[in-house]
Amino acid sequence: MNQDMRWSRRTFLQGVGCTSAASALSKVVRSNDLLPSRTDETPPAGFAYVGSTDDVSASGIHVFKICGDYWSRKQSIPSRSPISLVLHPNQQYLYAANEIDEHERLPCGTVEAYKIADNGDLTLMNRQPLSLSGTRPRHIAISPDGKYLVVAIHGGGAYNLLPIAHDGSVGRVAQILKEVGAGSYPGYQKSAHPHTVTFDITGQHVLATDEGCDRLSVFTFQNGQMMRALQIHSQPASGLGHIALHPSSNFLYVSNTVDGSIDCYRWLVNRREVKYERRVATNLKSTPGEADRFIISEAGRSLYVVSGHESILVWEINPETGELSLRQQWSVKNSSLQILTTSPDKRRLLVADSRQHALLSIPIHAESGELGVARAVAKIGMARSLIVKYI
Repeated sequence: MNQDMRWSRRTFLQGVGCTSAASALSKVVRSNDLLPSRTDETPPAGFAYVGSTDDVSASGIHVFKICGDYWSRKQSIPSRSPISLVLHPNQQYLYAANEIDEHERLPCGTVEAYKIADNGDLTLMNRQPLSLSGTRPRHIAISPDGKYLVVAIHGGGAYNLLPIAHDGSVGRVAQILKEVGAGSYPGYQKSAHPHTVTFDITGQHVLATDEGCDRLSVFTFQNGQMMRALQIHSQPASGLGHIALHPSSNFLYVSNTVDGSIDCYRWLVNRREVKYERRVATNLKSTPGEADRFIISEAGRSLYVVSGHESILVWEINPETGELSLRQQWSVKNSSLQILTTSPDKRRLLVADSRQHALLSIPIHAESGELGVARAVAKIGMARSLIVKYI
């Protein structure tokens, strides 16, 4: 057994207790059972961009250089509450949505455009205000051709479409789609609250969730314009949050902020139709207004869900039906897990723990998709967003 693949108690989450127990298995999976030795390969490399805001790490975007499980901070630049980050398809630009109520004394949030240098460092190109009353944007998505940004504006109940110039900078808002309505959850669903937007694999449709009105919308996207194609209403008081599209483009999953459940839909792209399939209860309550973060593995066999702050649920995906079956419940004691993404080599899950002010790297079993023993790779404050650029 390669000694380099063993985890000592000193490196075991740098003192944070961590347990990994499969729901259907009684044994604890060891990290060296999960990942074979790779001494003959160059460690995967890249850059991580982390948006954070609190007293421990000043509000901003932090750049880390990645070499396997060894991270080093390269740069920290100021940015007001960068809630969502997205990379341009050419990997040369980074965009951020700023979850703020006011910009230059006007009630609106902003988006920022950054140029990425060869060494990973960022340079701010411009900052563009959103539409008036478009406060506290929640999520941002970029069209596959890299020509447009779509922003879900939680506070203002709207979607904004902004063009991207040839130099990567962001232009003024080109289209505003205002949402109206309300939900039935007391206090929280008094108005529309767009939460998440994403493009489908064709780039011809935008899928969006409305947390305040319990609805999933599909917009057609052509010639730089969005038009609503259909709208699906979920169960009352669901609070639709994050969206995860299956790599096959046949299924999509939505996390619900009120009860922590997950809804599965079949996405019939050729017919421009979304069909509700089933709801899965996670049995781990969420705080209303905080959607569970999740991500689907590149092969489409596993869905990883941050649930209940201290746990990550590993769901096995049936490739034919999209049905989910719980495979593992992984947990970190005294933690507050926030965001998920994968490492450059797709062999690790990256997650932020805001309570311990750390970024964690968790090995993924190549066959089962189960998670092994975590390792703290960087110190960070209240992480709100995380994205990785591969080299």
